[in-house]
Amino acid sequence: MRLDARAQLETVNLVTGAKLSRHQIYLHVAGEDANAVVNGATLLGHGQLADSTLLADHAATGGVGREMFKTVIDGDSTGVFQGKIIVRQVAQQTDGKMKSDCLLLTDDGQMMNKPELEIFADDVACGHGATCGAPDEDLLFYLMARGLPRATAESLLVQAFVGEAVETVTHEGARAVLIGGIEAWLASRG
Repeated sequence: MRLDARAQLETVNLVTGAKLSRHQIYLHVAGEDANAVVNGATLLGHGQLADSTLLADHAATGGVGREMFKTVIDGDSTGVFQGKIIVRQVAQQTDGKMKSDCLLLTDDGQMMNKPELEIFADDVACGHGATCGAPDEDLLFYLMARGLPRATAESLLVQAFVGEAVETVTHEGARAVLIGGIEAWLASRG
């Protein structure tokens, strides 16, 4: 995708269901003061493998980029996130942030994160990060102490975790489709 001067892009992707999937986004910020928000959620189970690749190439001044990817791994599934922000020398005053978060629901799954920054300009505000961990046992205990079964409590935590990536969708119909996909995945866990 190419963004010219003052262009605005907001996109959310939901990946579920495929045994093997690869999702690639190439974003070229070619015009001044362009703004991109790229979010994604990947829900894996039953030995699935999903590879998400993102390249955000900033080649003009004043661009803003926000990339957030959420991955939930159940069973012996594998998630991969490869993300790279490039800021060219001409792209002064770029503001770029990239984050990949993973929630591991079992010990058998794995996540491989590779966020990168390649910055050739000196007047920028850029950052990247990756996290991976199990559901918070204190939060699970809190929900279960109020009468929820463990599976229901875990589903609520997954919905909240992934919800951060889809809550920015302003179109009610599109948001409902995304939430429906998340709920269908949770129901398929059995």
